[in-house]
Amino acid sequence: MSSLSAISVISLQARDRPLILQHLLGLDDDDRVQRFIQYANDHIISSYVQRLDFVRDMHFGVYSADQSRLIGLTHLAIDPKRRCAEIGVSVERDMRRRGLASQMLTRAILRARNLGVTEVVMYFMPYNTGLIELAKRHGMSLTVGRGEGIARLRQPAPGADSLTEELLAQWTAASEHSVQQLSMSALAASLSLQRAMVEWCRA
Repeated sequence: MSSLSAISVISLQARDRPLILQHLLGLDDDDRVQRFIQYANDHIISSYVQRLDFVRDMHFGVYSADQSRLIGLTHLAIDPKRRCAEIGVSVERDMRRRGLASQMLTRAILRARNLGVTEVVMYFMPYNTGLIELAKRHGMSLTVGRGEGIARLRQPAPGADSLTEELLAQWTAASEHSVQQLSMSALAASLSLQRAMVEWCRA
């Protein structure tokens, strides 16, 4: 995975919950603090994974070459009433600096925009230079308070360009991942985007 084009960011479903749990439990103590902004033991992580909402929220992942595990994971937690969303990103230590986090963040931000989310945020530890660099590359504004920081990005309204971009990203990732792994829910999401494009053009 030396090039960004080789990275397939897949929309995860409820059936992927065991792989999500495996990935998060594989994080060491320092990585758990950086991901959850506090230490999370195995019990806390297991409870977190069991509570994940695959209807309201979106989850993106990057599989290992043999598709046996997730080497990257992103959670887009959506607050529809406030039209905002929080993004959490984690990547296996040995797979960092290869563009995985950037690709997943791009997908999450795009999905948030097409859902009408007006602001996305990421919380981070002040010493997490990798995430700080990532947020800056995506145009996010940074503030640091007592013990933690927050990255914010204001979102434009969805348009034909963003809807088309996400539709292409979904189908490209699905074809690279393999047709066999393409779930009906992923197909439904793509068809939903197609309908949204038609409605947007008619408006």
